[in-house]
Amino acid sequence: MFKKEYISSYLKWGFLSAVAFCIPMFIFLSSEDFVSTWLLFLGNAIVMVVIGAYMLALNKSKGENASTQTMVAAGHIATIVAIIISCIVAAIALPIFIPDIFSGGKSDGALVNAPSQTGTGKTNGLVFILFMCATVGNFCFGSFSSFMIPYTARRNQTKDRKSEVLNN
Repeated sequence: MFKKEYISSYLKWGFLSAVAFCIPMFIFLSSEDFVSTWLLFLGNAIVMVVIGAYMLALNKSKGENASTQTMVAAGHIATIVAIIISCIVAAIALPIFIPDIFSGGKSDGALVNAPSQTGTGKTNGLVFILFMCATVGNFCFGSFSSFMIPYTARRNQTKDRKSEVLNN
């Protein structure tokens, strides 16, 4: 379905996006305070910037006239790779930062200052907030960048070429 020449760029830029999200995520997990939730949204915004940089790099490699469909598809694939890697890293980091997450009773790593609406679970909604930002947040921010950059970065806006990513 996809050309093999693009797979390495999807993995590279998806990995860079995941690393960009995971750095603020690690800081958030070490603080364990609901007030630090903004760090997760900062990670989402950094993912948007990295995916935007990927769109610009892909457009530049195609002579600043890459197919819009190619850039949109490539941006979404890199975003999905970033989401998968971010969720795997989050699943590994949770037991490291909160060792008693799977034991009985209230966790010592529960969110401090969390409002009652976040959940009554063992960690006061920390796991839910973390995985929602890693999935929905990254997808929304990455998709925004994947849709906006291809339509604004092309030099020739009058005619679009056939997609090079999808084998039609």
